[in-house]
Amino acid sequence: MHKFLLGLFLFFSILVFGQKKFTNNEILKAFPFNKTAKVKIISYNTDFLSEFPIPLPPVGKNGDSTIIKKIIVNQEYPIKLKNILYRESIEGINQSKTLTFKETLELLDLLYNTCGQFKNDMREISKCFFPRNAILFYDENDKVFEILEICFECHRIDFNSKQSLEINDMCDDFYSKLEKFFKDNSLETKYIRK
Repeated sequence: MHKFLLGLFLFFSILVFGQKKFTNNEILKAFPFNKTAKVKIISYNTDFLSEFPIPLPPVGKNGDSTIIKKIIVNQEYPIKLKNILYRESIEGINQSKTLTFKETLELLDLLYNTCGQFKNDMREISKCFFPRNAILFYDENDKVFEILEICFECHRIDFNSKQSLEINDMCDDFYSKLEKFFKDNSLETKYIRK
């Protein structure tokens, strides 16, 4: 009985800790990489605490309508990355870096092989998703065709399209390693209080 339990334990240990890894070739043949000519990592919305801008002062007997109108005109709003799809210009991005082929392979390995290759549909979704970082995938016409948004504050990622190769982000060190990759490339990853 003891040997049976030990064998069962070893089997489940191999199953859990010995997850299959993707090869670079498998990743590069899957969407979005099979259409990618260039990869860029960015930081944006680091000036905003949340997706909602600062509330306006109340309009009332003590409020000056010209001041309120001036605030409304000058109010800045967080960037929605979906608005840059299929465009060349990426206005409003705080920081960006175009990755070399070697850096791209390092990023791909980090994304797809940190936690191994397995499906897990039991995910807890955080409602706070307000990404400040992203990976942009450019086609041969130098236009963004796919976006992977990353929120390091709530530990969540989201591809723009559902046809992209699924990333397993369900291990303890996935987000810390990915955040280190961004920081090592001189990109901010959190809200910057001014």
